[in-house]
Amino acid sequence: MAVKRIEHIDVWRFFAVMLVIQEHFLLFSGIDRYFSDIETYSLQIERFGELGVLIFFSISGFVICMGLNSEKTKTGRVCLSAFCARRFFRIVPPLWLYLAFATILSAFDLIKISGQQVLTSAAFLCNLPFEKGCSWFAGHTWSLAYEEQFYLLFPLLFLWAWRGNKSRRILASMGVLIVSALVLIYVNQPFWADYCTYFLFLLTGCYTALLPEKWMRRLRNLPFLAWFSALLLLASGMCLLSKNQDMFLKILVYPALIQIIVFGTPTHFSWFKSVFENAGFRYLGRISYSVYLWQELATAYYKNMPWWINLVYLILVFGLAALSFRYFEIPCQQLGTTLSNRLKLRT
Repeated sequence: MAVKRIEHIDVWRFFAVMLVIQEHFLLFSGIDRYFSDIETYSLQIERFGELGVLIFFSISGFVICMGLNSEKTKTGRVCLSAFCARRFFRIVPPLWLYLAFATILSAFDLIKISGQQVLTSAAFLCNLPFEKGCSWFAGHTWSLAYEEQFYLLFPLLFLWAWRGNKSRRILASMGVLIVSALVLIYVNQPFWADYCTYFLFLLTGCYTALLPEKWMRRLRNLPFLAWFSALLLLASGMCLLSKNQDMFLKILVYPALIQIIVFGTPTHFSWFKSVFENAGFRYLGRISYSVYLWQELATAYYKNMPWWINLVYLILVFGLAALSFRYFEIPCQQLGTTLSNRLKLRT
């Protein structure tokens, strides 16, 4: 049976983007010139920023596998071209809109980003070690690059996994990624180890979506103490462990902890329900993709600009994201859905 949609993951999207924003604002906007303690805790700030991305990856893997598995259960088949159309119109147009705006700002010498860097970002390649990189203003699209590259490979994995015991085959694929990441660390290839690790979080989310309904029900009804223990363990690791210890736990432990924390959020308790079913927080989660794209302009370092101006810019980012979501993203998603339905009819 297909897993039902978990509504509160929209709130986790909002929390995830706020984790990213706190890292960018505290470490890169220049506020550390005014508050010296920020440098003392820079490692922890960076880790919690990355945690936001790992949560995004886990949710993305969960959502795409839940959708495809539901389609397979209901119709007996899956149209992968329709899946690609939906993902394209969900992700690509907002990114290209942001990059077009960044290009205009660069043309007026308000920010610095080259045409090559814009194209690298537009092609979802900012996670690769190119010499000139993607500049600050497109560098954050490294996470989107991992997602898109995962989506390119996922149809092959889907075709293989769904011809047998899909849960076991996804689990086997996760095992391959874990072993590969550990071996790559051993041979001193941290970039490729991270590559496997980020794919692992996407696949772990996918595996969670395929859990039997009774297991998913148990996860969603975890005792508060069990859920809080997972949260405390994750936070303690990120705050206290050395770089090497954190590297290994990110591969071996953090994927499972994030599944428990995000998908096992105890919304059956009234306080959690009031937060995770709050309409305002859920809306902020729905616009989090645009917030993630545009916050890079607000958290950048601008010479001779006081740090509080960055906060004003961040407030404006949320307003801009709301407008983009209403008048650009939703129409694009509707277009993707229309094209997806047409492709399904042809198969």
